[in-house]
Amino acid sequence: MSTYIESGHAKNTANFDHLIALLLTYGTNYTPSSPSLAITNLQTVLTNAQTALTTVKNEYNGWKNATNGREIAFDPLKGLSTRLLNTLVAVGANEQTIKDYKTLNAKVQGSKLTKADAGVIEDPNADAANKTTLPVKKTVSVSQQSFDNLIEHYDKIIKLLASVPAYNPTETALKVATLQTTLVNLKTLNTAAYTSAAKVSNARIARNKILYENPDALIVLAKAVKAYIKGKFGASSPEYGQVSSIKFTKVKTGK
Repeated sequence: MSTYIESGHAKNTANFDHLIALLLTYGTNYTPSSPSLAITNLQTVLTNAQTALTTVKNEYNGWKNATNGREIAFDPLKGLSTRLLNTLVAVGANEQTIKDYKTLNAKVQGSKLTKADAGVIEDPNADAANKTTLPVKKTVSVSQQSFDNLIEHYDKIIKLLASVPAYNPTETALKVATLQTTLVNLKTLNTAAYTSAAKVSNARIARNKILYENPDALIVLAKAVKAYIKGKFGASSPEYGQVSSIKFTKVKTGK
């Protein structure tokens, strides 16, 4: 999601407020025939714009809270996955099960094993004179670190552990039931983050319609008001000079 930027939209809304305040000083000299340019309608549009800005800000803050909460919840997964591997080894799981788990753990960690213990690289602790080389387990980076992927990996880990009869650790945090509860929580937080992102997007769409994207949008009305003042008082009039100095800009609406 793009960074939260509201200053341009807020400036347009504040300037519209300024424009209305100026029009009110004209009294009976401001008598447009179009109902959309009536002071009461302009005030309604202003209120709607202010409400829309507040809604975007609130939804954005909600999205930040949701994504922060998700990141905090997912952060311990790598360490937990390694603890589970060690526990699986400790209970005497067979070699193939441990190998399968290592494959899943590598995905959680953001890497994957090449061929079993593949790669021979120079041992940094070897005697320099002897240039001893030792087989070292080599990994390569993989791109399976999205929250959706991590949930999938974690789900597979739980199913694998549950399939091992001997896996029954005394530590509550490592028990299958606890892991399943954690998985449900991760899924809930992930969905909440997606939902909050959609709410921000919808709030921005609604704001953009009020400010820019309909026949009675704020900047459309501001332009029409300026045209009315120019026609009524003249292009060189001080009244037109007043309203023309109030600037409105079509802001990039994706933010």
